[in-house]
Amino acid sequence: MTTGADATLDGLLHAAVLCGDPDELARRIAPEVRTTLGAGGTAEIVLDRRGVRAFRDLMGDHGRLRFPSPATAAATPPARRVEGLAGERDARGLVLGRVCADDRSPEGELAENAITLLLADEPVSVLCVYDPADPDELGRALRTHPWLHSPDGPRRNPDFRPPAASSPVPAGLFGSSVTTLPVPDGSALSTLRGRVAAIARDLGLDPERAEAVVLAAHEAMLLASGADLVSDLRPGQNVLDVRVTPGAVVAECRGTPPSGTPTPAVEDPRFAHLRRFCDRATAHTDQDGRLVRVLTGTTP
Repeated sequence: MTTGADATLDGLLHAAVLCGDPDELARRIAPEVRTTLGAGGTAEIVLDRRGVRAFRDLMGDHGRLRFPSPATAAATPPARRVEGLAGERDARGLVLGRVCADDRSPEGELAENAITLLLADEPVSVLCVYDPADPDELGRALRTHPWLHSPDGPRRNPDFRPPAASSPVPAGLFGSSVTTLPVPDGSALSTLRGRVAAIARDLGLDPERAEAVVLAAHEAMLLASGADLVSDLRPGQNVLDVRVTPGAVVAECRGTPPSGTPTPAVEDPRFAHLRRFCDRATAHTDQDGRLVRVLTGTTP
């Protein structure tokens, strides 16, 4: 297993911390918090009063050490909150909390998977606290975290089940919707491009990145409708939904491809073509049609 210094990452470190005692948790994680702050990063401790008190007793006050309330953190989409923290400065950020563990609904586990999939390249450590004495919490922690944070530091989790890149997560995890647009046929594609271009302008994106956002949404809608590389958008109940996080624009396209149309695999030429215009793309087919989601970063 990889442990300690060997576990250093440039991108996301998404780890479960198996600890049910707040004082022990603070003693275990305080060195990593100090390292983050000493390197110029920002740390968030999202715990109840007892947990916050344990960290304050060890750490004192620091301008880049924050203690948001669990209720406030739970009301903010996980991907949006973590991206915002990581994007504040070049130094690595850190988030420690129980927000996903305390959500016993299926959305709690989906939120963990969303963090793993969407924030893979972000310079941030997301440490999720789970009580190992609770069988349900322990099971979820082991399923959804690539790393375990042991007293000796992070180590690879052999029980991790990587989420499928094509598995859809609730749209709300990507932030609030800024526009929804029906795209019934090919003639509406120009309206789609215009609407997405306006969003890109409002965000102040540079021209090249703005064009990528527009093209990603356009190609995603084609793929959602069941079009191939040479055909136009297929008429149907096609809908675009655009969401914005601090670091990305997410275009979600739901289409109604002809019955029996297979979901494109990652190696499918249509899927490879789509990924030329975005940082991440997923496609999923269910009884309601096909959902294609593209995420394009706001910075190159």
